[in-house]
Amino acid sequence: MRYLVTLVLLFTLFLPRPSFSLMSPEDEAKLGQKVLEMLQKKDSLVEDPEVINYVAQVGRRIIAHIGPHYFPFRFYVIKDPSLNAFALPGGYIFVNTGLLEEIDREDELAGVLAHELAHVQARHLAKRMQKLNRLSLATAAVTIVGLLLGGGQAGQAIAITSSALATTKALAYSRADEEEADRLGFEYLTAAGYDPKGFIEVFNKILRHRWLLSENTPSYLLTHPGTAERITYLESMIEYYKPKVTYKPDPFKLRRIQVRVKVLTHDAGDLVLRYQEELRKTPDDPMLHYGLALSMAKLRRYDEAVTEMLKVIRLLPKEDDFKLDLAEIYFEAAQYDKALDILSPYIKRYPYKEMAEFLLARCYQETKQYQKALNIFKELEKKFNEYPEFHYYFGQLYSSLGKSGLAHYQFAQYFRLKGDQKVALYHLRQAYKKLPPESPLRSKIAAKLAATKETNNGK
Repeated sequence: MRYLVTLVLLFTLFLPRPSFSLMSPEDEAKLGQKVLEMLQKKDSLVEDPEVINYVAQVGRRIIAHIGPHYFPFRFYVIKDPSLNAFALPGGYIFVNTGLLEEIDREDELAGVLAHELAHVQARHLAKRMQKLNRLSLATAAVTIVGLLLGGGQAGQAIAITSSALATTKALAYSRADEEEADRLGFEYLTAAGYDPKGFIEVFNKILRHRWLLSENTPSYLLTHPGTAERITYLESMIEYYKPKVTYKPDPFKLRRIQVRVKVLTHDAGDLVLRYQEELRKTPDDPMLHYGLALSMAKLRRYDEAVTEMLKVIRLLPKEDDFKLDLAEIYFEAAQYDKALDILSPYIKRYPYKEMAEFLLARCYQETKQYQKALNIFKELEKKFNEYPEFHYYFGQLYSSLGKSGLAHYQFAQYFRLKGDQKVALYHLRQAYKKLPPESPLRSKIAAKLAATKETNNGK
């Protein structure tokens, strides 16, 4: 499996010289952050909070059972068609859109995440990285990004060097590593209440879909030690332990996310034709209507999108998340009153649904109810800290309120998350100039600017 070999490189490129000391947590964090910035700059990350939150919820359910770990884990989704998932140094967990589209059950995604977390917890990579000499942070990051995006167009623009191939070959997981990761992953998965058969199902899918990998991907990355034996091993564990499945995910949550991913990553015009053709065969399939609604909305054909979304709600009256999708379409169509009519009762029923609160804040912002919008933005800031769009509109809101210093600070966060550090630094400096001297945020910005200066001087 490509994602397992990729993991080897992630934890091993930024290494000490032959003192044989393991990579420090500080170095892991630096490398992980550098790779994340490069992915952001290439616009390789999905920014839909609904998609990211879904993956994060699955991951957090497993993390609750893995014991102590060095870093807080953060979850991202990469726009890439290959069946891949991986963990970066510093606690960055990535899942490809190709994997999300291909799985049939949430248990399969949980199996992949559990396996990857097991490799990290067992320190398999750290134990093997002593074989390499130190590489620069920049070189390591470029090589990693090239491997991670090898299945898509962005990755094909990055050369995979012979030294990188030698690195992955030297540090490939052993069969013993894989057996331990399977065993630990099995423990995490069953402790979280998932069906461990999902573990086997996703392995079989990855084997069947090797052809999805790019021709430019090195052939070594297409192999995985002992896969057939490992499947047998997992089957025997299931037979022996007979774990109880105590958590049964709502299948519509996964199907909803899969449709959102498809619309995000494919041409909307093509999707409209495909969904319409499928609906002629199965006119009462709610997810086909859902895909058609989102595709229509992407094309700004809002009236048609509303019609299709109402059909979804009629077919699935108990699945309230689709009402949130309808409110989003009304918002995009600038029909703010209709969006508010849905959001107000929805939030009363689901007070912890952050996406609904964000959409409500945007409705208030567009209807110039700035104070109401500001109150919600402030409440959501910590939860939405990793979403660029949130900071962009927060900055606009502060501009409308005449608070230019705070506006520049939010724009700095937006450009940081988009990978444009130069523009982010400009807005950070402007925020420092315009905030009052007594502002705690100004002191925080001063520290960031000083750290940036030290980093640049150290190059």
